Amino acid sequence: MVRHRSFKDPQTVLGAIRDLVPAHVYFSTAYYRDPTAPMEQKGWLGADLVFDIDADHLDTPCKPTHDSWKCKGCGTTGLGGSPKLCPKCKNDRMEAQTWLCEQCLQHAKEETMKLLDMMHSDFAFDPKEMGVFFSGHRGFHVHVYSEGLRTMGEEERRELSDYMMAQGFDPEFHGLFEAPIDGVKILEGPAIDQPGWRGRIVKGIYDMLGGNLENLELSPLQLKTLKDFDREEIFRKPIWSLFKGIGVSTWKSLVTKSVERAKIDTVVTTDVHRLIRFSGTLNAHTGLLAMRVPEEGIDEFDPFTQAVAFQGQMKVRVKESPKFRIGERSFGPYRDEMVELPSAAAMLLLCKHRAEPVA
Repeated sequence: MVRHRSFKDPQTVLGAIRDLVPAHVYFSTAYYRDPTAPMEQKGWLGADLVFDIDADHLDTPCKPTHDSWKCKGCGTTGLGGSPKLCPKCKNDRMEAQTWLCEQCLQHAKEETMKLLDMMHSDFAFDPKEMGVFFSGHRGFHVHVYSEGLRTMGEEERRELSDYMMAQGFDPEFHGLFEAPIDGVKILEGPAIDQPGWRGRIVKGIYDMLGGNLENLELSPLQLKTLKDFDREEIFRKPIWSLFKGIGVSTWKSLVTKSVERAKIDTVVTTDVHRLIRFSGTLNAHTGLLAMRVPEEGIDEFDPFTQAVAFQGQMKVRVKESPKFRIGERSFGPYRDEMVELPSAAAMLLLCKHRAEPVA
């Protein structure tokens, strides 16, 4: 790890990268009086606000088909994302083997768009002071370059990330409560056109009513009430008092389950000395390019085409690989075979330790 370097211009940075040929390149989101000094002497001036959304932190249903883990303590193995503790020996040291598929990246894109919508609607972040970046692997970074936010400390950034992730969320603070009217308790609640979490609560209920209601652990009468309700009524009038037999405590539980939260890595957002991947460099986990993505074009962004950096052909011996796509072509699945592939596809397998080069 080569750290505490500063450069006067882009040409010098490029020269250093060519000399060092690093596997990964990061830069500091913080600003210092003397960036080359030891950490305690740098003189922190502020840091850009950064949000990180990674498929590693998303519960995608495809993971058991392409991800696996192995306990370094007892050798127990499993499919999907790594558990925090080994189910057999309770060790927390895991060796994970991950893959990036189109479903993982689609989930990451959807979460990024959800975050961007929240940043604009709830906080009015200026798009001119923001940048969206593909990490080159399984996620996206959103940078905010506002001078007014740069000096926020860790606690302020934690408050912001807690808001995004609905930490400590209580529907009652957002207008969901029982009001006594003429001796009868009437359920009151927010409307779909209200800003912030109030409108988000009703949108969550709307989505919930269109999904599988059987898993909500409701009584038969409550379940029938929800199934019989025309959810389009949500757009026409206040609806909370229409749900007979469902009390405020049940609604609070349903709202908490259904509300949409931003799924960000809070460690990245709260870190005022964060190192983040340098756009325009290769990610050594995939061989794909870390690159800026226009915010208005993120939904159409295809990393398997637009982030490809290598041209030509390459022979590799593949140990094991799921089916994957590079450009307009699909490859695999492979198991213990020698194949000639486009260099970008071969590099992905090499970087993921799924293959070895053939001379």
